Amino acid sequence: MNIDLLMTQQGDAGLVSDQEFESPVAGIMFDAQTRQITLEHANMDTVDMNIPVEDDITDALLWATSIQVGVITNGQIQDNRQIPLMLLNDPDGQPGRDAPMRPSNSVTAFEHFLKTCVTGQPIHREDLGNEDVSGSVVGGINRAVLEFSPQLSRQRTLEASHDLNMGGGPSAPGMNMGGGGGGGSSTPPLRQRSSSGRQETRRSEEDKD
Repeated sequence: MNIDLLMTQQGDAGLVSDQEFESPVAGIMFDAQTRQITLEHANMDTVDMNIPVEDDITDALLWATSIQVGVITNGQIQDNRQIPLMLLNDPDGQPGRDAPMRPSNSVTAFEHFLKTCVTGQPIHREDLGNEDVSGSVVGGINRAVLEFSPQLSRQRTLEASHDLNMGGGPSAPGMNMGGGGGGGSSTPPLRQRSSSGRQETRRSEEDKD
């Protein structure tokens, strides 16, 4: 199994695997000290990713409350879930904190995430020494025209219909891993942190305006 960590320009994160998981991912832990990601499965098994998170992605994960997790095999999206992210060894000195949400899934949210990714890195490789699997998990698919399994295609159609009925037109899925069971348009709040880095960035952008 090979897994990539992807990121949008807005700092929304997701994991994409090239094989289906034996048990669904129920939770994700990110250790800010070791920069290691650990997957916790529904059967209580845990799997440590064997490649640390790079510095430029670490900062975004410190703020994230959830992560998209998807499976792509043979160029087709087979599964996707939105998983809460628990932060360990918080640089702010706080104990491990869980995001206030449960695992959920939205095909349209995952589709939007994949189409807006701008950077990423390998986060787990079954054989670290095998250069044949060093490339991107999503490198062989056309992100402009994504293919879904029959089950996800039906769910995607239902979500699109729900958005039309609720809002009178299609709504862009709320990112920072937004969305509950449908194509959610609300964005979960950022993790509460004492660090003012992102607040300072927002102030600078406001000053420019």
